Amino acid sequence: MTDVEHHELTRHSGRRLPFGYAALVAMLLLTACSDGNRSTTHAAPTSNPVRVVSQNILHGIACAPESDHCSLPDRLALFVHQLAAADCPEMVGLQEANQQSVALLKQQLSLICDGRYQVRYDDDEGLDREVVLTTDKVLASQRHRLPGPLRTVYVVRLATSAGIVDFVTTHLASGSDDRPCDPTTCPPPCTTTDMLQTCQARQLLELVDRVADPDAVVVIGGDLNAPTENPTIGAIRVHGYRDTHLVAGNPECDAESGTQCTSGRVDTDLSDMTNPASIETERIDYLWIGRGRACRVIAPTGLFNPTPAKNGPADLAFPSDHTGVQATLRCPTTPAQRQATLTPHPLPSTSTTARAAASDATTTDAITTAYSNLFGGEVTDPETKLASLQDAAMLRSSFIASFEKTRSIATRIRVRLDSVTVIDSEHADVIYTLLLDGAAVLDHLPGAAVRQDGRWLVTRRTYCEVSTQGATDIPEPCR
Repeated sequence: MTDVEHHELTRHSGRRLPFGYAALVAMLLLTACSDGNRSTTHAAPTSNPVRVVSQNILHGIACAPESDHCSLPDRLALFVHQLAAADCPEMVGLQEANQQSVALLKQQLSLICDGRYQVRYDDDEGLDREVVLTTDKVLASQRHRLPGPLRTVYVVRLATSAGIVDFVTTHLASGSDDRPCDPTTCPPPCTTTDMLQTCQARQLLELVDRVADPDAVVVIGGDLNAPTENPTIGAIRVHGYRDTHLVAGNPECDAESGTQCTSGRVDTDLSDMTNPASIETERIDYLWIGRGRACRVIAPTGLFNPTPAKNGPADLAFPSDHTGVQATLRCPTTPAQRQATLTPHPLPSTSTTARAAASDATTTDAITTAYSNLFGGEVTDPETKLASLQDAAMLRSSFIASFEKTRSIATRIRVRLDSVTVIDSEHADVIYTLLLDGAAVLDHLPGAAVRQDGRWLVTRRTYCEVSTQGATDIPEPCR
């Protein structure tokens, strides 16, 4: 048994292990010398290091307009340089990426690592999305929405020297959009006592259980917006995933010194990102290894490039308000597991919604009017706004109170409908964007419209998902 494996076993002493976990660990240690489920040969498996990085790259939407999203091109250039200096880790998951950052990355990545990096992205138009950079062959990828409606998870299946790797990257709810659960937003496996962020983690884990290849190395990474004592992290740990940072023997984050922390720098300007002395104050970025393969966690594992850069572009010391994390995994791999990467391995479909054709112009105009009346600042009369909302009578008192409280900002909001898809004569799916002073602040949100008494209305669920972002007191009709 290695020191790392011993650390992982002893770390759990003194508390009750999840069902079957102790037996599972023992089994994994034994099967490190076996052929694996798919092996048809008695050849001993070989170990191959797999290197993974996760980085919230900061989209910079809250930065001053003249700052170009807090010097996004220069920050990406610094991060790309760090990847090259780290000898080109095979898998890199990014959060807070979008179409602008992807375009910049494609230009800059072509200049490093012999041009081996490819950018895996599904052209989702959201401002805060996950992207994977990899030097390995991509077998499949899927994006799934998490409850909220702002957050997504991106699953990318890769053919690596360790066989198939299912790499999962996500960005869970922060204080700005986390809120108590309700039965509609948080169906099982969530509970109504969960916060939205914890529910997102539970649904992510259930999704991975459904789609992951049974013989794959499964890695979940990202900005989870949760310190280690948070119920969100507990849900992941109980599910059998190992926190690579701790498995490798790294200490926990020390908020006073900033040691081993990943978040806490200013994200609205460059003051901290250009200051070599600035520190992080919490650990909320992770890489988790699944339980299906007997991978060992080896060095380097922990923070990724926490040391401030010298002579960085635009005087940058750090490429983001977050410090990235990395993990190196050594996974015994049989010839059969390696051979599996040469055959098609699509991700199973989890979609159950049939999509109809885009709507006609008259329907689109009617739904656009409803959304503009309800959310747009051009209309300031609360009764006119409520006339475009489903179940308005149920929401009237809370709606008027909220509108009056936020009127100065609400009048600056504009609405853009990105798509309208008719499901049937009374229901339509909508993708829409809310802009503040012309800048998208909630981008490409999923919504819906319903036709009642001959008029198209914004659904109550759509309104509630936006109006309760970050709230602790949820109106009864939105629960």
